[in-house]
Amino acid sequence: MRKILYAIVLASVALIPTGCGSSQTKDDGKSDANSTTSIMTDEGLVFTELKKVPLPCSKDTLSAAWKQLNSNETQRRKGLDYRQNPPILFLATDLDGDDCPEILMRGEPPYAAIFTYPNDSLQLITYVDYAQIGLSITPDGVIIRSGSNRDGSFLSKFIKLENSQIALTGEARETFSIQGNEMVSGGTEYLLETDSTKQKVSKEEYERTAPNLNGTYIEDIEGWEDFRKP
Repeated sequence: MRKILYAIVLASVALIPTGCGSSQTKDDGKSDANSTTSIMTDEGLVFTELKKVPLPCSKDTLSAAWKQLNSNETQRRKGLDYRQNPPILFLATDLDGDDCPEILMRGEPPYAAIFTYPNDSLQLITYVDYAQIGLSITPDGVIIRSGSNRDGSFLSKFIKLENSQIALTGEARETFSIQGNEMVSGGTEYLLETDSTKQKVSKEEYERTAPNLNGTYIEDIEGWEDFRKP
């Protein structure tokens, strides 16, 4: 059964991540089309299917960028070590439909990152910096980061691209506390950010801006290619 991530979290019970990073590695890609499409799962939910485009840069360039991820945290022995965990799979696609590729990369779970390549320059969009965080993609190309933070809160953050740049991000963060023998929600905070300006918003305003389609964890998206092949 494919795992679907709800883009907007409306209740505490929906905040429990299911299977993030737990999928088995898939085989090489099965399609050479160059557009983002979607199919319906047997549960009636929309499942993201990304179509491949040619890889815009060398694997050496990607590998060098991968090794630099989380390097500062690793030096403090708190983060994931991307230098010691090389990429295994990649998928070049066009998430925002601007004819400029984005490159999804995966190593052994939970290692994963998403880059873009505007103006012949490799740029990082986002990556997994904490083992309990997962990445997913909606059928319209929005990236979602979700999972448990180090402080015990639950995070659901979306990233919208425009012209291969981050145009808008939004974040819903629910905190919890232990009361008696129960875990009790402390409420959810909603944030929107444009042009490096982050502001708190109401739940209603957040939902008007957040993706209205479900995201699929990248581990469950098909079309991956073996990064280790020449």
